Order: sequence, then structure tokens, then C-alpha cells
Amino acid sequence: MKKRVQRVQPEPIFRLDLVRRLLREMFEGRWTGGDRLVETELAARFGVSRTPVREALSELAAVGLIEMRPNCGAVMRPFGPSQIEELYEVRGVLESHATQQACDRVDPREITHLLATCEALLADKARDAEWSRRAWAVDRALHELLAAGSGNRRLAEEIARYGRFAQVIREVVGNRSHAQEEAVRQHLDILRAVAARQPQTAAEAMRRHLQAAALAALDVLAPRFTASLTAN
Repeated sequence: MKKRVQRVQPEPIFRLDLVRRLLREMFEGRWTGGDRLVETELAARFGVSRTPVREALSELAAVGLIEMRPNCGAVMRPFGPSQIEELYEVRGVLESHATQQACDRVDPREITHLLATCEALLADKARDAEWSRRAWAVDRALHELLAAGSGNRRLAEEIARYGRFAQVIREVVGNRSHAQEEAVRQHLDILRAVAARQPQTAAEAMRRHLQAAALAALDVLAPRFTASLTAN
């Protein structure tokens, strides 16, 4: 009997938005390794109570971006190109395994729908903001579908955690150097392998996709890290 596919329940948007805003400020170089992130200061900065700040910091600590120290609180860990590579490497391990497990579990109709959507995106000559929004929506739907289809709730939750980090990077990278177009083509490779029930091929296609995403992120963010270090 097939396991029932259960999607991870979305978390309150308030908390996720705060995580996103903190990540953006990290990318912009507001903090460097060793800096303290004080709950009261962050609460005042973002106009919220300390509770969502504490939850957001715990989220960042879970992916290794900050460290929670006794009698000190949240401290920013060194963050640069090598840390981005590590985070995407973890995503590759998690999501390639989820993809392999999902091959015989996901609804073929959902795969067919995503295939048609990706093909329509590539056929559309416009590469405007609306096209970009549609491309990101497909990206999110694909990764969520395969994570849920793995049949492993804990695995799906970890993928979602790292996916929130990746979402902010995607917003920064955008379609520079046609990164989104390449991602849509990679999605087609993944979906075709899943549709053909080829788990190893699908897993390898997912791994290549995330390796390409890491390179696109580094191409945009590495100069920012360099500039931040120079300014400091």
C-alpha cells in the first residue's frame, strides 16, 4: 500500500516574513561573524514582540547561520561563499533522496500539470516580472510536491526549512544570467524522470539542479560578501 502524501503545514506568515527580512539583512552585510543579534533591538527594529524574534532566530540557528550561546544569546556565524555552498550541498542530499522516494508516490496528474506549466513558460517569449513570478511559483510547487511525496514528514520539514533560506536567495538572484530559464529547463528534466518512474535519474537531475542554483547564487552574492568585508 502506498503511503498517503501529506504536505507540511505552512507556518504563520508573520514568523516566516521575519526570517526572510533577517536573511536579507545578512546578505546585505548588516552583521558579520561574531556580531550579536540582540532580541530587544531586533524587536524594536522590526516593530514586533520578542517572541517572533526568538522563533526566527531559532530558525536561523537550525540551519547554522547563527549560534545560540548561553548568557550571550544569538551570535552571527561567519557567513560567505563557503557557507552558501554547504547549505546547497545539504539541500542536494535531502532533496535528491526525497525525489527518489517520491517517484512512485506522487500523483501523475500533478506531474503532468507541472510539465505543461514549465513547457508553457519556456514557450512564452516575455521575460517580465509576471513571468518571473510564475516561474518561482512552479519552482516552489515542484520542490514541495516531491518533498511531500517522499513519505517522510521529518525529511519534508527539513527541506522546507532550507527552502525558506533558498527563497530569499532566489529573490536576490532573480533571472540574472537567465538563471530562472535554466531552472525551468532543469525542472523539466526532473519532472520527465519522475513521470517515467526513473528514481535514480530523477534524483540525479535534482542534484544537478541544486548545484546550478548554488552557482547562480554565488555569482550574485560573492561580490556582495567581498564588498561587505572591505567596508568593515
